[in-house]
Amino acid sequence: MLGRSILKLLTSPVNQTKYECKGTGLSRAHPPLVQLDLLDMVAIEKLMREFEPNFIIHCAAERRPDIAAQNPSRTTALNVTSTKILAEECERIASAIQGTSLGTDLDTSMNSSACTMIYISTDYVFDGGIHTGVQPPYSPSSKTHPVNDYGLSKLAGEKVVREGCHNAKSVIIRVPVLYAIDCDELEESASLTVANALKTQEGGSMKVKVDDWSMRFPTLVDDVAAVLQIILDTDADAVQHRCVHVSSPEGCTKYHLVKLMGEILNQDTSHVEADGEPPVGAVRPKDTQLDCTATWEDLGLLGDTSFKFTPLRDGMAQALERFKGTFMNV
Repeated sequence: MLGRSILKLLTSPVNQTKYECKGTGLSRAHPPLVQLDLLDMVAIEKLMREFEPNFIIHCAAERRPDIAAQNPSRTTALNVTSTKILAEECERIASAIQGTSLGTDLDTSMNSSACTMIYISTDYVFDGGIHTGVQPPYSPSSKTHPVNDYGLSKLAGEKVVREGCHNAKSVIIRVPVLYAIDCDELEESASLTVANALKTQEGGSMKVKVDDWSMRFPTLVDDVAAVLQIILDTDADAVQHRCVHVSSPEGCTKYHLVKLMGEILNQDTSHVEADGEPPVGAVRPKDTQLDCTATWEDLGLLGDTSFKFTPLRDGMAQALERFKGTFMNV
């Protein structure tokens, strides 16, 4: 979802003369996307040497905590190993250009931005205070302590980016649970998939319990993409080798999100019941709200009203538009 949104923004008419972009994918890599298996080190290196990018924006990951726990070796390969290879390629490109420039009388200030690694991480690097006692909201400098395999793998990804990029720049962007307005399936988003609770059996007598324990901050991918472009265009020392947080300030539990979806779709939610117990499966933190204050300071946007996150009701209304009429009498 996020990759689609970023690529759409950076290749939009207003940006056509600013960027040359190459998007990659695997199972859904239809032209103009280039097929790339991030578990194939040789394929990654080959593509990087062909394209020699100035920026690598790494959005791909195993994001499902339960699946990550069930297959930790694959999760590590995708979330850590592929990240390490991409960081090394970024460093190779930056080092080669810097080395060439240092052998001439050219000003190297522009060449210092020869390659930047942008790594998308997660709020699940925090524990919600379970072990650390540190309560949200979390700043980029807050103590990390993932409580599940997914969070551990993403934090390990952050580490290999920091360790791998020296001449290259790096930016780590932590985001919360995401959703998009162009999903073909509800299951593509951990936020949208909760709408399945609106589906009722014939007669509508079956009750459905929905998590009312953990607080989430659903954020539209288009908003994350917009902030990412600001980072690209700023290219300021303030965000070099930094970690930034990008998150909507609007929080809710899955239960309250389902209730909101019911209002948007004019759908009965009387069969939906609040579940106040921690969800089964991989351990989740109760609340990992991200504090974005340092991000806005870094980008010079603190107090600037030119950028606003999409209100949750408005974003969900757009995202659910294509799914209207699909929830009754399953």
